[in-house]
Amino acid sequence: MPVSKPALYILVEGSDNSPELAFFKRAIRKILTDKGLSIIPNIIEVGSSSAFTPYAGLGYRYSSIHQLLPVLAIADSDYRTHLNKQSEANHKLISTKKPKIRYWKRHEWENYLLEETDYLATWINQIPVRKETSNTTRAKCYRKFEKPASPIRLDNCLEQYFRQSVKAEYWECLKFNLAIQIKKYPSIEKPVDFDHKTLNQVKEWFFLEAFKSERVVKLKPKPPHLFDDIMTEIPWETWLNKPHLIQFEQAKQRFRGKEAFNQLCQCIQTEFGVHNFGKELLIQEMLGNLATNTSSTIFMDLQNLLLSELANVG
Repeated sequence: MPVSKPALYILVEGSDNSPELAFFKRAIRKILTDKGLSIIPNIIEVGSSSAFTPYAGLGYRYSSIHQLLPVLAIADSDYRTHLNKQSEANHKLISTKKPKIRYWKRHEWENYLLEETDYLATWINQIPVRKETSNTTRAKCYRKFEKPASPIRLDNCLEQYFRQSVKAEYWECLKFNLAIQIKKYPSIEKPVDFDHKTLNQVKEWFFLEAFKSERVVKLKPKPPHLFDDIMTEIPWETWLNKPHLIQFEQAKQRFRGKEAFNQLCQCIQTEFGVHNFGKELLIQEMLGNLATNTSSTIFMDLQNLLLSELANVG
């Protein structure tokens, strides 16, 4: 994979046909151009984050930039705690030819779509209203009835979903932090009585599962404070006991964005009568707009991430 020497390798999760690839290419080029940086970005989707290190070797081999700067990788935060997102020093990464993994400030890139309820409300209200006939069933996207959409209505759909999914998100968070970096250990099964366990019982179960996985896969022990970190970074205990106290903005950032956006799309169809709805086309349209919208949250977060790494590169 020969490329020109000033290329900056940026590795991202996903496949070649993932909708976010076009966003990354357009947004990163705009960021570099607007800042007057004479750097050619070489953005590669590598599948999962487990492939970051093998692909990083290409950057160190083909680009002189990576004598000064580690190959960059952008990954989902998922349910990682702050300590699990820390990186080694740049010179160590370069000497060992490892990538510097930078994480989104949100669970995954889909979480940023949840911020675009203004855009979505406008999009819904522009869809034509038609009476359903044999012809309209094959027509392009239309609304079965006229009901004005607003950002508040869409946010309410999301907030209701977050309240209903607290227990599921909590389980996914614990499972993720137990399974992280474990490749051979069997998938962790949810105890049948999990939803009825007390906090102390869940903590005891968590430590037992961690011990079993470390013994089977021979990993270094997880930090003893991991469970407490999980419970502190997201106020799980309060949210589980009183879902109505969920902090909407925090849930939008820390809960799974893909599932939440799927739920938002269902809301668009049921609440506003949108028919022949194409979710993938909508995502492509939204990402196309966000790639050049310098005031959007996803653009600004990507810009801050990238420029902080390029501060000392001309």
